[in-house]
Amino acid sequence: MSTAEGAAGAARRGPRTFRTPLWMRVFSVIGIGILILTTAIMIGAAYLGFRLQWGLGLFMLAIAGFIGALAGYVWRDLRGKLGLRVVLGPDAVTLDLPSGRSLIHRPPAQHLTIPYADIAAIESRYEAYGSLGMEMMQRAYVLRRKSGALVFLFEERALATGMASTMFADIVADLAARAGVTVRDLGTVEGKGGFLGVWGTHAPDWSAPALSMARQLRLWRHAASTGTLTMSLVILIVLIMRYLGTG
Repeated sequence: MSTAEGAAGAARRGPRTFRTPLWMRVFSVIGIGILILTTAIMIGAAYLGFRLQWGLGLFMLAIAGFIGALAGYVWRDLRGKLGLRVVLGPDAVTLDLPSGRSLIHRPPAQHLTIPYADIAAIESRYEAYGSLGMEMMQRAYVLRRKSGALVFLFEERALATGMASTMFADIVADLAARAGVTVRDLGTVEGKGGFLGVWGTHAPDWSAPALSMARQLRLWRHAASTGTLTMSLVILIVLIMRYLGTG
């Protein structure tokens, strides 16, 4: 499809605005609230622990610090959800891209209006990140301008699990169609998952070559088994909490 044909199709479709679904933003707000409350409780427990024994106080304080750091992680994710906006107009796309749109790549915040005629391609790749014997898989999307400049758009997370995100696939397909370009699949790469995929993570350079098919299949199977284990642990925790609540 040519750029002119894409622009003509965009005019027929009319403008479109995409934002992160409301329920996802609300869920993140609730998560931050719970983590902040838990951190405050653990700080109080650490205070009492110090009065009884220094070791106990230090242990509780370490837990409070860990949960507080998780709250900061979720807050960064929330900022990415609150500020993300894509407007597909008749001749150009307007992108409001907060820095928190990726939890691993750390892209800068960008506010751009890019004519469809300036878009060379939309590129995507799958990224695997391992940590503590677990594997998580995500899909990153990047807009390549005809000048060669890259604009990191967003990422789908928790692929190969029951919690997989697929909310960007439709808007990406629409953007590519309006620009008259293709969505290029660059294959699968492997980055550093750091600690629990939260601290010390590192994404490969965008020009990194794709892994072999055998390695890709192993990573996908590992990610699927990690997702199954995670869901089982969540269900177990819920059951234990219900049992303790009725006991």
